[in-house]
Amino acid sequence: MGLFDRVRGIFGDDEPEPQPATGHDDAPAAPEPTADPEGRGRGGVNEAAAGEKSGSHGSHWDTVTTDQMGVISTIRGAVESGMPTEWTADDGETVVGYRAGAGPVSTLVVTGPDGELWTAYPVAEGVTHELTVEQVVPWANGAEAQLAGTLGDATVSLFATNYVTIDGPIEGTRQVELAALCYDLNPADDETLTVDEGHEFSTAGMAGFVPFDGGDVDDYVFQTRIESVRECEFGDTTLYRCRAPLFRDAHGTDYEISLYAADHVCDGYVPEAGDDVEGVFWLQGWLS
Repeated sequence: MGLFDRVRGIFGDDEPEPQPATGHDDAPAAPEPTADPEGRGRGGVNEAAAGEKSGSHGSHWDTVTTDQMGVISTIRGAVESGMPTEWTADDGETVVGYRAGAGPVSTLVVTGPDGELWTAYPVAEGVTHELTVEQVVPWANGAEAQLAGTLGDATVSLFATNYVTIDGPIEGTRQVELAALCYDLNPADDETLTVDEGHEFSTAGMAGFVPFDGGDVDDYVFQTRIESVRECEFGDTTLYRCRAPLFRDAHGTDYEISLYAADHVCDGYVPEAGDDVEGVFWLQGWLS
């Protein structure tokens, strides 16, 4: 099987076709390690056995492009031009990583001992926080994982973008660079809500996130207020890189992240500093 065929397997399809960038249907909903009922194994590399979790990045690529064939070119380009680095997967096999891209959103490709493609996904620069990692859920290929833990007084799950590079146990307090890639982003309406004992409050300026019903554990519905915005590029796609609170704790402290929204997920909306926005995103983190 060649590189082109293995790239196609990332999308969970034999024949990739351009799809709308809604991107939630292929995300497993269960937080526990699961089997692979939809056959997303990549040529045997990511087929889930008992107690393992399979995964794919089709919906994640939708956050940065609508052109799946363009993703194939991006992955090929990363392997051809990226600086190779050797790492060790969970099963002890030596894999090679390639990270390529000039902007804040780059591509990470991992290939196996014989050069076969194991995985590829977009990686975004973020804002560093202290995360207490309580659970690690490795994926079947041994090179990827999701983490669950606490950030301030919030519980959070995220995709560990550099899991394969970490030697030794991950659990405990770690520095993590948090970024979110939006499946969609829209202006948020200012609403007045009534809570216990008739107290009213406005949603203007609020910042918070909750699990997305139907997504994976690292997919969230959110609302926040944008602090700053600048444009960047991923291939031919224009992205808005926003700095905004992920949430605000009980003491009024904002935990800010980098929030990325491609122009195709904004449906004509151009975010600006001071805007209240809402949407759905994929949360990821680079560990140090």
